[in-house]
Amino acid sequence: MGVSDTSLRAEAKWDNLAAMSTGIALDQLRLVGFSGTNKVMAGEFSRLAGRATLATKLPEPRKQGLGSLVYPFEPHAAALAVQYHRTSTRVLWDLYESRAVRLEPLYDDLVDLVRRDERGWGMPGYGISVAAHGVEEFAAGGRQIVGTVKNALIDGAAQRGMDLHVDPDNPDMSFDVRLREGVLSVSIDLAGRPMSQRGYRQTGGIAPLNESLAAVLVMLARHQARAEPLIDPMAGSGTIAIEAVSMGRANPVWIAPRKPACMGLPSLRSLFIDKPQPLFADTQPFAIANELKEEAFASCQDHASRAGVDHLVHGVRGDFRDLTTTAVYEVCRDHQMSAATGLILSNPPYGERLDSPELVTLYRDLGRWCRQFRGWRAAFLIANPDFERAFGGRPRIKKPLSNAQLRSTFLLYDL
Repeated sequence: MGVSDTSLRAEAKWDNLAAMSTGIALDQLRLVGFSGTNKVMAGEFSRLAGRATLATKLPEPRKQGLGSLVYPFEPHAAALAVQYHRTSTRVLWDLYESRAVRLEPLYDDLVDLVRRDERGWGMPGYGISVAAHGVEEFAAGGRQIVGTVKNALIDGAAQRGMDLHVDPDNPDMSFDVRLREGVLSVSIDLAGRPMSQRGYRQTGGIAPLNESLAAVLVMLARHQARAEPLIDPMAGSGTIAIEAVSMGRANPVWIAPRKPACMGLPSLRSLFIDKPQPLFADTQPFAIANELKEEAFASCQDHASRAGVDHLVHGVRGDFRDLTTTAVYEVCRDHQMSAATGLILSNPPYGERLDSPELVTLYRDLGRWCRQFRGWRAAFLIANPDFERAFGGRPRIKKPLSNAQLRSTFLLYDL
């Protein structure tokens, strides 16, 4: 059976597209976060840059999508982001992009780009790994793309005298591959792991809140760390309270022995020190973490200690309904913190253990309890449609946020 004219034309069009594909060298710093957090990520990075010493002034970022910021690559800014930026999930150094629509021209693009690249992003003998994200629309599968990029990086580096090898378990460099609007980008993951894996949390609840998302909530609620106490009435393993005080002081993200992988890169290694210090060491934030369950409360205490903020997080074990305003105000005074204003911030249960009537009662009681704190604000990440009606009142801010696979909403109330 012969091939139809239509098939021949389609194949010729595909071949022409492949032949036209070109690769481009990039030099960009990319902060990747949750959908809808561009403004939050930019605000935090601007705050950090204002206190840090950068070689050049941090420019306004280019927003790409709802959860990605792009800056010109500058080593000091890259080191700052990967050490201190808490609201991002990845910090990437964008190296190359290709508009190739098939694996063969993609390989050719990358080999040529790596061969001609004189930047110090690698060392002979380094092991590499490659991970692909959002590449479903590419003509080949994710595993094929990963294999092609690995081969191109190794072969291109070999042509410039740099011997690399594949090491998926303990790589010196992790490469990140993403498809955006038909363009495939190849980047170095500067942390070598998700930024949320700080190192202080060893255990969590049934659905522990992602550390980077907790930092996003703190930013969205506009917590004033110098002046406002923070209460999480259902603290679980303590992530919100720990992130709030850590962000207030701009503590380093990583808890030893964890450290960013890029500390070994030739072009960045001189910018890191063994024990980085808080950027706002003069700030003394204060948080109260209240938790009912004994195991979760013990985890909260342990995590705060591992994060080095146990002196800033006051743990209370019990039902939040038994935590009185008098007790809260006394604890705040003991920590030299005024309680005239403050922030209640929490991620309430959404139905993993409680039936709907129990949840409605919990949300209603939470609303009554919060309104004892007049002049404060209350903010929540919720994933249950019954919350708003049961809590009562009208939120000042209502913003959709992703929480793992859950469709969640951030709510902020004035009390």
